[in-house]
Amino acid sequence: MLAALALLGACGGAPAQSLGDDAAAKAKLVAALVRFVQWPTGTFDSDASALRLCVYSGSAAVERAFAAHQGSAVGARTLRVVLDPPAADKSCHAVYLDASAGLGLPDWRRRHAGEAAFTIGTSDGFASDGGMVEIVQVDSDLRFDFNLQALHDAGLGVHPGVLKLARRVKP
Repeated sequence: MLAALALLGACGGAPAQSLGDDAAAKAKLVAALVRFVQWPTGTFDSDASALRLCVYSGSAAVERAFAAHQGSAVGARTLRVVLDPPAADKSCHAVYLDASAGLGLPDWRRRHAGEAAFTIGTSDGFASDGGMVEIVQVDSDLRFDFNLQALHDAGLGVHPGVLKLARRVKP
């Protein structure tokens, strides 16, 4: 657990240089963050069910960066990355909304009303608008802000060590 938190800390301050490097750093940060989310009982069909990360993006670089994490371990689960899933797909455990997707949090919520997914986004004000994690660039580093109210409203939890690494935590 301590090694994983250290990895998350390294991702949280990762330099973001070119578009491809920026996308890879964001994908690495998201893959690390989902390891520390606590989903309610009954979220997964079984203990062996994959964790589905749905990625909405308008960028090939972002899609390639997330696809590189396909099948990686998330605790006892494997990560299943789903790129730009159809609106009818309501089985996402975590959702990444890249600013390049042109799909804001309100649009996603209309399509997926009642879905308790861990939401991560890059658009300005994402956490203030009800998203759970907003990835922000500070100088040349990627950092993240957390919205605890949105997390709790969805019935989700997170390891407290992650909150210590956040730039801001909105109560």
